[in-house]
Amino acid sequence: MLSPQDSALLCTIFSAGAGQRAWPEVLTAVCADWQASAALLVTPDGIWAQDGASELVWPEGFAGLRLGRVYTGEELEARGLSRGGWADQRAIGMPVGTEVAWLVLSRARGSFRAVDSARLSAFAAPLAQALSLSQHMQSLAARARRAERMARRLGVGAVDLDAQGRCIAADATAQDLLAQAGLALSQLGVVGAGVQQVGDRLELVQTPHGVFLRDTGLILPDARVIAQALGISLPEARLARALGMGDTLAQAATRLGLTLETARAYSKQIFAKTGLKGQPALMRRLWTSALILR
Repeated sequence: MLSPQDSALLCTIFSAGAGQRAWPEVLTAVCADWQASAALLVTPDGIWAQDGASELVWPEGFAGLRLGRVYTGEELEARGLSRGGWADQRAIGMPVGTEVAWLVLSRARGSFRAVDSARLSAFAAPLAQALSLSQHMQSLAARARRAERMARRLGVGAVDLDAQGRCIAADATAQDLLAQAGLALSQLGVVGAGVQQVGDRLELVQTPHGVFLRDTGLILPDARVIAQALGISLPEARLARALGMGDTLAQAATRLGLTLETARAYSKQIFAKTGLKGQPALMRRLWTSALILR
């Protein structure tokens, strides 16, 4: 049966692993439990001490030690791995996914007991699990950030509905789209079938995969990106971009300061180089390709 002290330490360990990454708090609790003067946690992401991230350079010699075994201060010193002039130390390595973490406890006075080593060995497993959980949470957070950046670039936000079809929540992208349009979530009303126009440049649609808010005022990337992607010259890419945004050839010529004859010559080069047939095909190429993600 776990003691209240052990339960509190486990809660601290798993709270750190579940997203808070409060490893200094964990080390402070470990020092109190083991009556240690200092503690270091060497993780795949960095080294932590009680006062925060550490700039310590970790000795390469630890790579040859066996994981799951508690090493004494004498053993560390014999291997040239003891530093800081401590009276005694204990160290244990743990597997974290495909990588390794180490926990090192140090005492300025006195020695650790056999029971301290036994408890350290017992707590290494949950600590390793918490470190693995932390890695997984960081990976999920990174994926979520990438997905959000992609959604922002595509101008697509997700909306949640209640049982009556009213919008009750929105993700960060949808909230930003609404804010830019000067609208509140409550103004979306009840979502029905089909595409609903929301404001001047937003559309709301219910699909089998969810309810989405879409910015219809997106613009194509810079002409330099288009030139590189389509293998055309920069002047031709400027015209292609204008045509892709919906201008007629005459409108594009005026916008770009070209004569109509020059615009026609550029357009012929665009279609000859890309193999596309007409403005609709060019627009599909620009708007349905990965170009839109740039």
